[in-house]
Amino acid sequence: MTGDEGFKAATEIAKTAGKAIDASEKGARYLAETFSEAINAIAGAAADSAKGFRIRNRASVAVKTQSHLEALGLDIAFLEIEHRAAVPLIEALSLESDDGLQEMWAVYIANAVDPRQQTIGITRIITNAISKLEPEDKNALDYLFKLDLAEPRKDSIRLKPSDFGIADEALNYSLTRFVALGLFSCDNSGSVGFAAHEGHRMPCNLEIYTSIGWFRALPLLLMFKQSLTRAL
Repeated sequence: MTGDEGFKAATEIAKTAGKAIDASEKGARYLAETFSEAINAIAGAAADSAKGFRIRNRASVAVKTQSHLEALGLDIAFLEIEHRAAVPLIEALSLESDDGLQEMWAVYIANAVDPRQQTIGITRIITNAISKLEPEDKNALDYLFKLDLAEPRKDSIRLKPSDFGIADEALNYSLTRFVALGLFSCDNSGSVGFAAHEGHRMPCNLEIYTSIGWFRALPLLLMFKQSLTRAL
């Protein structure tokens, strides 16, 4: 977040966040409190310091989160997350300076605090997965999130690098990271497949074939999509 426009937006959010925190108990208000402190401190954060880097990242995510909350008809008062989930969340997003991934954090937080989203919350497995992503991974995820992963299917959706509009090598790197995060499994032996009775249908039935093998989606990918797709 840079420039006068970003700072003005941060200042206005800081005022709102401060009022919400003062009007409630701080017990489970760690996230809102930390966002407010980050926004208020951004003007004085040293541009070349590690502390300033973390503060600017928190403030940028805070501004983006506020935008998503407003779109959902919510406000900063809904940022009530238990310390067990909020502490690792703040630590992780404080290290992210990429605008696209900051946007992903903001959608995740807004969805998690939306009382209408009963199945979504801040969980350490999703927080950890987002924190391990690289900026280029978002291209592959954006395409995957357009697919209906929740629909039970007998036959899997089969994709190839050209479907994503990115180079095979770049997709391989992203998919290999996704394997490490538990979003996909990989079989490069040519024996990909599973035994199931005829007519068996399952959600998240998706395969991607690249130059290094078959990548099969795992159930966590569906949970990932539900947590990171903007709900309006």
